[in-house]
Amino acid sequence: MSSISDGQLNPESMAMASKHGANSSGDSSVGERNAGWWDDDAGSDLLLAIDSSSRTGSLAVLRGHYVLAEASWTATGPGGALHLGYAELLLQSHGYRVADLKAVAVAIGPGSFTGIRAGLSLGQGLSSALDVPLVGISTLEALAWQLGCTAKSGDFICAVVSAGRGLIHLGLSEVTGSGSFVHRPPSTVTADELCASVAAIPNECVIVGGEIEPDLARQIVAARPGLTVANPVTGQRRAAYVAMAGLALLRSRSEAENPGPESVQPVYLNRENPGRATTSGWSGER
Repeated sequence: MSSISDGQLNPESMAMASKHGANSSGDSSVGERNAGWWDDDAGSDLLLAIDSSSRTGSLAVLRGHYVLAEASWTATGPGGALHLGYAELLLQSHGYRVADLKAVAVAIGPGSFTGIRAGLSLGQGLSSALDVPLVGISTLEALAWQLGCTAKSGDFICAVVSAGRGLIHLGLSEVTGSGSFVHRPPSTVTADELCASVAAIPNECVIVGGEIEPDLARQIVAARPGLTVANPVTGQRRAAYVAMAGLALLRSRSEAENPGPESVQPVYLNRENPGRATTSGWSGER
């Protein structure tokens, strides 16, 4: 299988690297002390990201670190009425075809059973047809990227996804650097258990976001005054963050470490089936 290539940074990202990587005297030590995305050559290959794990469907096309096109919509049923035509329209808006894709990232849950299957089926089909890598990204991990994209090291992210029947999928992640997290084992909890978990976090800055109704937000704030509960716009699913997590995972692998698309499987959590902690990604029992 092909992998993300080590292409050159485009002029825009080179200018950004120059701006952040050196001071006016040309001393590059500033960049060394504050390494970030501008020091990572993400190449120029196209990556398609898919998130249909809830009623909000989302697709994004990235070229390196930059979002070329993204679309999110809310449908009446699970999976956001996802189909290949939307991806084709996004690519065509920038003069590309599906055949130009070099990798695919897909949200694999937890979330809607039907929606997860729909997105994974599309991702596996594209990966097989184009012979490009497919990476599966936890919905909770993608939310951690989304909520923590401007957080500082030591901040704590609580990603919340509805599990139905009054239950909640909870992912706890500590920010350890730019685009770097330690993900605690995810769990399926009640609202009271969520509030108790949030109240027990020792970190000073706590950000909670995702699928949160107003009553739950009030309950969380009452349990721990002073924390940040992201508004619904901030917490709405965006495939661009699935792409960011997918790009980081692809960049950490060699070509030989990219397994076939059939190895990417959905993740379903319940109170008897918790996930496992990781430092650079997230893994549930499959």
